[in-house]
Amino acid sequence: MQRVFSFRQGDRAEYLAQYILSSFAISVPVPRQEDVGTDFHCSLLKREGTNLRPYLPFNIQIKSYGKEVLTKGIRFGGLTDAGNWRKHEVEQLCQTDTPFIIGIVNAEKQTMDVFTTISRYFIFYNWKKTGLPREVALIPYEPKDAGHLGDGVLENLDAKPDMPNTIWNLPIGQPVLTISIADSEDPKKCEAIKATLEPYLTMDQENAVFCGIGLGYFNWPLIIRNGVPMKEVAVGLVAQGDASPTVQSQLKVLTRIAASLLRSYQIGNKKDKILMWEPVLNQLPIESESEVIRNSIKEALNYARS
Repeated sequence: MQRVFSFRQGDRAEYLAQYILSSFAISVPVPRQEDVGTDFHCSLLKREGTNLRPYLPFNIQIKSYGKEVLTKGIRFGGLTDAGNWRKHEVEQLCQTDTPFIIGIVNAEKQTMDVFTTISRYFIFYNWKKTGLPREVALIPYEPKDAGHLGDGVLENLDAKPDMPNTIWNLPIGQPVLTISIADSEDPKKCEAIKATLEPYLTMDQENAVFCGIGLGYFNWPLIIRNGVPMKEVAVGLVAQGDASPTVQSQLKVLTRIAASLLRSYQIGNKKDKILMWEPVLNQLPIESESEVIRNSIKEALNYARS
């Protein structure tokens, strides 16, 4: 029996990562047969009395610190040995269902650097208006120091039939935090780790909700400082033609928000505020909504006009 050395090194990195993760989160390894780019399914753990309660789920991919990660980044997509496009890997990276982070394990130092991948929303929303790239390279430790995290750079690849010809080099910033084995053994430091990581996971989770309702809005951390709570937050607004599916989804969501808001104004006897909505309501697809939504809006308007 034998095992490829590089694979074995990756296995050891995952063992170390799980030991560190288990100090502040549930960490369930993904079986090799089910590996689609995630190494552990996790949830942070909150202590309540003598019990531990899971909250804030996230997925994490583990990489070993070394020349390949530092020079090539963490790759998604590209070509198989047979020349087929791994499109599913790019699509999987852009998934918005669960917060996704990267852990880079330094076996020599016995540490794990934790990175957010929130900047992947630039790809999801086609920020550069060039469509899905053939490959994505997440670039850790860039930008340096207090540099602003941005939308990265597109580079051209050799043209291939029936697939894109670009690679998107996307910085993911400095580590959100670096965790050592010693840190993982210290209960106070574990609480500090969760306090630092939570806002990044929550932001990723909120972006997923915004995406799900077609809001056309997302946030990302403008500057990431290792071990320092998130401070500077940037905003992305996604604007497309008024006939686009995104805009139609936004109008549908706005109709439902308007129905709830107008009902609240009606309860509060705010006739003037209800009437101010009339010009906006004329642009909304009210008649295509459910009877509850239609009636709520009509009843509020009738009340305000009376």
